[in-house]
Amino acid sequence: MPPVRWRRPRRSAIAPHPLELPWFRVDGPRDRPDAPTFVLVHGVGLSHRSFSRLAGRLSGEGPVVSMDLPGHGRARRARHRATIEELADAVAAGTARRVAGSGPVVLLGHSLGAEVATETVRRHPALAGGLVLVGPVVDPAAPTALRQGLRLLRDMPAERPLTMAMVTRDYARSGPLTYGAGVRSMVRYATADRVAGLELPLLVVRGAQDPIATARWADQLAAGVADGTVVHVPRAVHNLVHSHSAEVARAVLAFTARITQAAPGPVLQDGRPAQEVRRAR
Repeated sequence: MPPVRWRRPRRSAIAPHPLELPWFRVDGPRDRPDAPTFVLVHGVGLSHRSFSRLAGRLSGEGPVVSMDLPGHGRARRARHRATIEELADAVAAGTARRVAGSGPVVLLGHSLGAEVATETVRRHPALAGGLVLVGPVVDPAAPTALRQGLRLLRDMPAERPLTMAMVTRDYARSGPLTYGAGVRSMVRYATADRVAGLELPLLVVRGAQDPIATARWADQLAAGVADGTVVHVPRAVHNLVHSHSAEVARAVLAFTARITQAAPGPVLQDGRPAQEVRRAR
């Protein structure tokens, strides 16, 4: 499937978060107000464009929205190093402004975005009906920036050429200062502790050959919640949202179908959830 064309959503009447991010949208079916909304959060050094293939595959079931984090893509660099908590609040505020239907919100984060997505649902538990972590970081077995960098060096030669071209372009645009600030925030966030006890369904997706998000680490995260599942995508490495978008989409859509049947999503009114999302059992 070729990459989709993102569009900028119309301005919302709801007041923006102080850390305002540029948002992008791919429309879903027009005749399904109860369709799920997929909110995608990119990794360090990347942008919403890393999801262009995946968004096209998900948009057949519901609208897809994404954003550029500070200093990435089309976003301005923040005046200070934004913490994962600050990014999570900005993502939550932006999501609330852009979800109009009654279907569930599925929040998906890749790499650094997995931390932001985790913190978003931890701080705003009524916002989403399901959480998807793709290639999550930071594995406690490699807790430092140096060790994460060494794993990245192992990953890059294994990426597909077109995926590597996308990564290189986004890395060049974000620059070393943005990348370094993102990594510093990333390694200071205790993902496993924050995931543990979340009361919503969790799907962890990783490339079966990913040296950054290992199988043991993915299993640890899924075991920390009552409803956790792990999917290993064969022959994929870290940037599988781009290189293996079809496989990731199948896993996400199966997960979405299950949570949609189990519990309806929140209705967002004036930017605030009108009802709590109950854990699927």
